[in-house]
Amino acid sequence: MQATRDLDRGRTTAEAVDEQIERDCAAFVAVQQDAGLDLLADGMLRWQDLFRPLLEASEGLEPGALTRFLDTNTFYRAPRATKAAPQLAEPLGEGYLRPLPAPRIVTLPSPWALAKGTGLTPRVVAGGILKPQIEALGPETDLVVLSEPFFPRDPGPKLDDLASALEALGVDRRLALQFVFCDARPALELGLGDLPVDAIGVDFYLTRPIDLPDGFAKTLLAGVVDARSSLLEDPRELADFAARLQERVEDVALVPNGDLQFVAEPIAREKIARLGQARFALAEEAA
Repeated sequence: MQATRDLDRGRTTAEAVDEQIERDCAAFVAVQQDAGLDLLADGMLRWQDLFRPLLEASEGLEPGALTRFLDTNTFYRAPRATKAAPQLAEPLGEGYLRPLPAPRIVTLPSPWALAKGTGLTPRVVAGGILKPQIEALGPETDLVVLSEPFFPRDPGPKLDDLASALEALGVDRRLALQFVFCDARPALELGLGDLPVDAIGVDFYLTRPIDLPDGFAKTLLAGVVDARSSLLEDPRELADFAARLQERVEDVALVPNGDLQFVAEPIAREKIARLGQARFALAEEAA
């Protein structure tokens, strides 16, 4: 962040910023590898927010008003439509999706989040923007997480609209729909079993385990590390919590409940390390 600010003020060069991003990305990947995580993320270090790169690469969608993100002290440029059928002009490349040394995870906005406030349907932005971006991802991408902070908060959300948008993606790729920084109960009560995704992510700092429906058949991305708090979790407590979840859901993966940008970098490092420790403690209990 400091490097990009210096670039804006003419105090450094674009080359120096690129070098800093490469160093930071390598350090972030090393933390994940040390923690023993299955899938690696590149940190999205060039992404101003979850939407901006896709908006700037699109025809018919553009960055709009500066908008506060939920109840945090961060802001994003809300998507604004300029055409009825926006299209991705060119998929994002290595500038935004850094090459990684192992199977990776890619996070994109969900169709519902990308369409919010634009007057467009989630299906339109799914087919025109997200589908070509996901299709352009290389074989090293093992899972695409569609981040969804708004759906459970929206009054009277229509599950059919969300399902139609996800079907419009029509990609041969593992997909997850993650409800971040929210109580997922309103969405879970609608019934998510038929959504065309492989996994559902739930923030268990705002959602009760009892709210998981019986017969939950998807992989559960269990948000057990709080990305909005500097308090550090106890790995053993996380493992015990995950073991209780496994009594209700067959396939559980431990994840943060959202983007770790909301905590200081040393705290984020430690949270990732403890997530890995919890994962191995859970495996030991199952052995």
